[in-house]
Amino acid sequence: MKSLLQQIQPIVQNTANAISKVIQMEVEVADNNFIRIAGTGKYAENIGELMNAGFVYHHVLQTGNIIMIEHPGFHILCKPCPYYEKCPEDTELAAPIIFHGESVGVIGLVSFNKQQTEHFIAHKEWMIQFIQKMAELIANNLENIAIKNSSKTSNLDTSLNLAKLERNAIKKALDLVDNEISKTDKAAKILGISRATLYRKIKEYNL
Repeated sequence: MKSLLQQIQPIVQNTANAISKVIQMEVEVADNNFIRIAGTGKYAENIGELMNAGFVYHHVLQTGNIIMIEHPGFHILCKPCPYYEKCPEDTELAAPIIFHGESVGVIGLVSFNKQQTEHFIAHKEWMIQFIQKMAELIANNLENIAIKNSSKTSNLDTSLNLAKLERNAIKKALDLVDNEISKTDKAAKILGISRATLYRKIKEYNL
């Protein structure tokens, strides 16, 4: 039987694509059977396959806690991994996807180069808040599956409003620096975009 996340795979993949576009980092999602449900970049190559190095995700599923690893491959959780001390990832942030009090999957944000990593570390508190909201967004879509399985009459909506996701991310960044001087500059740095792009987006989304 397909896992809950497998049943909304198109939504999960669209969400991963949207997140990656907004924050310029790679995203992957796995279910509680360690099947990769969605991914961007190099993770897009193995969607639907069993992960062979999901030790960090196993910890997140077991504890239900978010975890950030600034040096993957050298963390104690990575010790059983075949890529221990030679992990291609620079940083990793993983959060549980909670549905009805149970961890049904994990969403991860990963950096692979110096620029991504510096951006990641500089704004990790915002990244943590953001990934938690994205985990909630995916979990909210699982309600459609619960209704469908009970009534057998609902049609699953596989669309994702990228504009809404982008608007919410920008608003969250602006709210985070609301009382600071040069808040627009700081919000642009958090989002990893230029000030000109942020001004254009603020006007576009009437923020």
